[in-house]
Amino acid sequence: MTVNHFEKIRQFLHFHDNSLQVPSCHPGHDRLHKIRPILESLKKKCQSIPKRETLSVDEQMCATKAANFLRQYFPNKPHKWGYELLVLCDDRGVAYNFEIYSGMENNSALRYANEPDLGASSNIVVRLARTIPRYQQYKLFFDNYYTSAKLISFLSKQGIQSLGSVNKGRLGKDLKIPSLKDLKSTKTERGHSEEWVADVDGTEVGTVMWYDNKPVVLSSSFVGQQPIEKVSR
Repeated sequence: MTVNHFEKIRQFLHFHDNSLQVPSCHPGHDRLHKIRPILESLKKKCQSIPKRETLSVDEQMCATKAANFLRQYFPNKPHKWGYELLVLCDDRGVAYNFEIYSGMENNSALRYANEPDLGASSNIVVRLARTIPRYQQYKLFFDNYYTSAKLISFLSKQGIQSLGSVNKGRLGKDLKIPSLKDLKSTKTERGHSEEWVADVDGTEVGTVMWYDNKPVVLSSSFVGQQPIEKVSR
């Protein structure tokens, strides 16, 4: 196939009616409008797969050299340039739901009426978790980019237990943990851990700090400090 022939096919290849596209100045504008039918079809297939008990939300890079405004740059990733996928998957890596990062993740038009505004990153978890069956002992894990005390509280009220590493600035006023300076001043030994429990919007949220080379802070609605065991590294 010649280049000109390929370009001609691509010129007339459309997946959505352009006349239905919402203007960019409108709150409901979709930057992925042109491929939205394909994305929704793929998502339905992913969502139809039976889920395992342990799930996680994280980023995935789809490498590309295409010149597109949606392309992201992550210097610490094996593939530094590509499209960023926000994925709900299990401990085997099977994807059950996903979004393509478009820079409009905090758009109010994407939230359901019963969903609070928890911030751009936490709202991603709320949307991806919509397909998780409620009150069936599913456990959702995520890292400190997404974690907040209010997110853990909201998921618990929805019947989804969760755990995530967390930045101290997102713990809220009710959870106060010592700073790295305080730990060093008291000569805290490596391996030391402490636990705090606070009421966050009517939900008990436990926070555990484990001191390694630096403090590691985890928040959860279903697990705490116990049991404490020694492991070889």
